[in-house]
Amino acid sequence: MTEVRYRTVYADPPWNETGARKIKRGADKHYPLMKTAEIIEYMKQIPIDENAHLYLWVTNNHLTDGLEVMSALGFRYVTNIVWVKDRFGLGQYFRGQHEICLFGVKGHLPYKSQTGVSRSCCTETTVIQAKRTEHSSKPLEMYAKIENTSYEPFIEVFARIRREGWEAMGNQVPDTTQAVLTSQEES
Repeated sequence: MTEVRYRTVYADPPWNETGARKIKRGADKHYPLMKTAEIIEYMKQIPIDENAHLYLWVTNNHLTDGLEVMSALGFRYVTNIVWVKDRFGLGQYFRGQHEICLFGVKGHLPYKSQTGVSRSCCTETTVIQAKRTEHSSKPLEMYAKIENTSYEPFIEVFARIRREGWEAMGNQVPDTTQAVLTSQEES
C-alpha cells in the first residue's frame, strides 16, 4: 500500500502564547501549548509531497517562529493571508483585530487553474473579513480559498473540525461519529 503524500497542508499550531500575567486569558486557558521546536517535530511526521503548499496560521508574537517552521519543513515563504475580524481582542501595545496565515511552497507547485479561464478571475485575494467565533476557530471561508488555489490530498494539522475531502490530525479533532463539515454547510 502506498503512503499518501499530502500536497496541501493547513495548520493552526498551538503556539506558546502564555500571556504576560498570571491569570490565564490567552490560548493556554483553552488547550496545551507547544514550543516551536515541538511544532516542527510534530509536523515533520506528516508525509508531505515534494511539491506542496503550506498554509500556516501564526500569532503576531510568533511570526518569526512561523517562518522557522516553514523553512524546517522545506517550504519557502511566498505571501500571507490576513483575516480581519469584526472586533479586537487582546494585546499589550496594540489590541489585535487580525490574524495572519503564512503561505509557502515546497518544490514547484503553481496555483490551481481552470482550463480556458483567465487567471485574474480565479485568483484568490489575501484578505478575509469574517466574524470571530469561539476561541482560536478560524474562518470557514479559508477552506474555500485553499481548495480554489491548492491541490488534493489535503490535510489539516491541529484541526478542530472534520471537513469532507480532508484528513485531520490533532488532539481537538472530533471523533468520526460526529458530523463532517461540507461546503454546503458553510453557506
